[in-house]
Amino acid sequence: MLSKPLRAPLRDGTTVLASTLVRGLPSDRQCAYLGDPSAPLRPGYDRVLPAAAIGYAPGLFDRARLLGTLLDPRLRELDVHLFFSPNRASQSVLAAVRKFGGRRRFVQTIPASEGAEAHVRALRGLDAVIVTSQDARVRLERAGLDHPVLRCIYPGVSVPTHAVVDPSASRCLLYAGDLDDAVATQVIVLGAMMARPEFAGWRLTLACRPKGDGDAAARARVRRELADPIADGRVEVIAEVEDMDALLRKASLQLYLADHTRRKVDLPLVLLEGLARGVGIAALDVAPVSEIFDVADAEGLEVGIRLPREPPAAALAIAAAAIDPARLGAWGAASRDLVERRFSAAGMAAHYVDLYVQLEHQ
Repeated sequence: MLSKPLRAPLRDGTTVLASTLVRGLPSDRQCAYLGDPSAPLRPGYDRVLPAAAIGYAPGLFDRARLLGTLLDPRLRELDVHLFFSPNRASQSVLAAVRKFGGRRRFVQTIPASEGAEAHVRALRGLDAVIVTSQDARVRLERAGLDHPVLRCIYPGVSVPTHAVVDPSASRCLLYAGDLDDAVATQVIVLGAMMARPEFAGWRLTLACRPKGDGDAAARARVRRELADPIADGRVEVIAEVEDMDALLRKASLQLYLADHTRRKVDLPLVLLEGLARGVGIAALDVAPVSEIFDVADAEGLEVGIRLPREPPAAALAIAAAAIDPARLGAWGAASRDLVERRFSAAGMAAHYVDLYVQLEHQ
């Protein structure tokens, strides 16, 4: 199983997804992966190859070095499961490695699918291609990927024992995502609304890891245009979060204000983790994040609201939901139920094991 090294701290979506799968595998499914041999994910089961941590955006050298480990003689008999979003360099290196791969099977999970259509030709040669949203599957098929084993397996998260009992009690709106200029516009309109009397005692928390194009400019703009609500505590802007579980449990409602999932797992794990804790969502009604609502609808569950793209209309919809404790409580209970049914770590692992068995019997 090859991704960026699966070692603490696990904060990157791809490594969290891959490590969740490793932990969820049944005991008769051992694997080898890069990580910290002194802190294995499943002590006594797997082969952990020592590797240092890699940043959020591995460069060409990093990817080539990771793929180069497939030439290790100790691993040549193992099938390969890659957790990488494709790009020209990594797919070229992978093609070269496969020439010396013998009869090994190659499976690739594409966590973040933006731009994957450009690599259809390289993906055709794999034994299976897995995406994390139906939107990605449809886009790849439209781009010409007529693959017999193109599957959507939704991301899975662990369901904690204890849920948030009363989401409305903390009076906190949480946006945990990337910042760019479009998101900043949404945030500024919503932040200005926090001055209304009905929002007395409420707080808007922006937990945005500093990365990506335009982050610095967008962050400066938010701080400038929301200087007063930031100063009086109605809005807070934070970066890296040490305890995401605690932050999610303090949220009354999760927000997703971006119109894309660039550099994120197609269904962002932080949203699923919040749902698992009993916190509903308000998200722009755009693919692929809107699939969370689609799946909930199919299960007869209401977990939040689809937001219009226009910032004033989105802010008004959020405001109407936030001041209704009954809605927040009902969404929270349904959210946890949804994760248990469709987005659990155990369910995701079972889907992957079914795929492995299918490939082994071909």
